[in-house]
Amino acid sequence: MKVLFHVVEVEKWEDTLSNARDIINEIPDAQVAIVCMSKAAEIFKKYSGIDFHGLIDSPRVKFIIGKAALENNNIKEEELPSFVKVEKLVITKIAKLENEGYAYIRL
Repeated sequence: MKVLFHVVEVEKWEDTLSNARDIINEIPDAQVAIVCMSKAAEIFKKYSGIDFHGLIDSPRVKFIIGKAALENNNIKEEELPSFVKVEKLVITKIAKLENEGYAYIRL
């Protein structure tokens, strides 16, 4: 199973990460992509208290952010945690992941 979580709002992070953890813990072969854009990128600006435990160290989970989200939130790429991959166009990445069979979820 492949699941794509699309996070646009800061308020949705905790629910998104909780659901991603549930999928990783319950489905042994699950692959999860968490794509962040817009205001949701704010959590990478400073310590947010968001719990990424059990996800950042999993080879089955990818965190992706768009260049526009960085620019719009005044975040430099080098300020991001090492587990976050930057994509030029997130919307293109979402389309590619869906084409690869990822189920799209936006909470």
